[in-house]
Amino acid sequence: MSDSTSFQGILDAMVKAYERDHPGEPDPVPPSSTPYTEARELPPVDPAVPSAHVRTAYHLRQGPGMNNGEHAVLDQPLTSGRLARDQGDALCKPQAKFWGLYESPDRPVSCPRCTDMAARHGITIRTLL
Repeated sequence: MSDSTSFQGILDAMVKAYERDHPGEPDPVPPSSTPYTEARELPPVDPAVPSAHVRTAYHLRQGPGMNNGEHAVLDQPLTSGRLARDQGDALCKPQAKFWGLYESPDRPVSCPRCTDMAARHGITIRTLL
């Protein structure tokens, strides 16, 4: 592999072209040592308090009749009267009923049934700090 077709050769050529076309301008890419200041995480799970976190439901055929939106997904199993849900299940229905549930801790729960059930069963919904 010649130097002009290797990754480093292509990168060096791009840097030289940028410096030629933009003389004296600062580098547009910040150095990699810059800390990422927007990193946030969910508060830890307290086993004594029933809690859930937010996940977005996805379906192949998006539409108004699908169970799309943000749901409250349990952090620990819940048994309350006739309601029985495992860890990882949404409050409104078991995880197996969804095509996919993807992490979205920065969004509020949009499922009205999950919201009602969380209030009725005293479940805390964890969001980003």
